[in-house]
Amino acid sequence: MKKPTSFKFGHRRVKIKYISDKKATKLGIYGQIEPSRNEIRLDKTLKPTQLINTLLHESVHLIADHYHWNLPAKEEEMVSETVINGLCDLLAQNPKLLSYLAYSLKKD
Repeated sequence: MKKPTSFKFGHRRVKIKYISDKKATKLGIYGQIEPSRNEIRLDKTLKPTQLINTLLHESVHLIADHYHWNLPAKEEEMVSETVINGLCDLLAQNPKLLSYLAYSLKKD
């Protein structure tokens, strides 16, 4: 399946840019969001499971910005990290649940 290059969230169209591992290493990131530019940058060399985890992680930061959580950076990072790692573990261990969620969300 082709990697996504953008997605919608609320009134936003968020672009996904895939960067080289050299640039990601230089920046010290796997992924990074720029909410003011509606852009997420991801290391294009990440394995699929790491890539989706990082994309979802950065999406939590987008949600935090969108809904004005106003958490200290360290707390927002902890929430993003633990929630997404937990969800990825849950869904990886329960593929039927993931299929059901995808099916149910398409119905509305």
